[in-house]
Amino acid sequence: MAAVHPIPSFLQLPIDAVEEAESLERSRPRDAALARGGSLRLTHPVRVAPEGAGTDEAEPGLRSADPTGPMPATPAPQSAQSAGGFDRLATIAAWRAWLREWEIDADPAPVIDALVERLGDSRRYSHNLERVAAELAWLEEWRDAAQDPVAIGFATWFRYAILDASRCDNEARSAEFARIGLAGLGVDTNRIRLVRDLIVSTREGAVVGSPDARLLADIGRVRYADAAAAFDQHEEALRAESTHVVDAIYWRRRIAAIRAMLIKPRVYLTDVARDRLEASARENLSRRLEAS
Repeated sequence: MAAVHPIPSFLQLPIDAVEEAESLERSRPRDAALARGGSLRLTHPVRVAPEGAGTDEAEPGLRSADPTGPMPATPAPQSAQSAGGFDRLATIAAWRAWLREWEIDADPAPVIDALVERLGDSRRYSHNLERVAAELAWLEEWRDAAQDPVAIGFATWFRYAILDASRCDNEARSAEFARIGLAGLGVDTNRIRLVRDLIVSTREGAVVGSPDARLLADIGRVRYADAAAAFDQHEEALRAESTHVVDAIYWRRRIAAIRAMLIKPRVYLTDVARDRLEASARENLSRRLEAS
């Protein structure tokens, strides 16, 4: 029997395997960007930044904070959030540069637009364009630690493509979204599989094997080491994306997931992240447990 309150992925306790993606035909109606023909399409026009918006940020394509400074807090959602920090032309240029590194000449604009439509949804309090921007900035900071930074970059963009708080297979479905999008750009099967594996490996409790998978996992956890107030706001943003779960169940599961992280020898899997962020992350997570 199905659970009365389905638990989203970030509340899951560690597991030994990852669920396979379900049929795309069973996706909810607003997942219409996954067209039946196996291509991506928009369901609404994409909002872009006004002309004159700066494009000289550390990571091309999205405005982001300096990764060497304090981590940014997640702001309250607003309808213009996606437009204010998104530079479409710079993002297209960044994707073209990535594709050239893979010896591919293709127009990534349709795929980017489909992703931005999803990530810019005002109902996304945490898994949104701002979060992608911050994670891309950290990828740039730690680029030398990556074996294939292009694969990690694409995985960073696609990993939050599907967000349904009532389900626990968002990573697998996002990986399928990536497969369709990258195939449409002419990316070969092996590289598509690499990106898909990276995305699926981010599911809480999944076996994280490759060095790039460990780096991607750590990039997704950098906010655990944020300043206390920003960390608390991030936790509130996560809660806001799961309003279908009652408080008692949500916080019991969330605290259990945090406790499972803290009993492990390390929060961060890579040395580059552990050396810089481990102490702050443990302090924040421990404070969250004490507050419960």
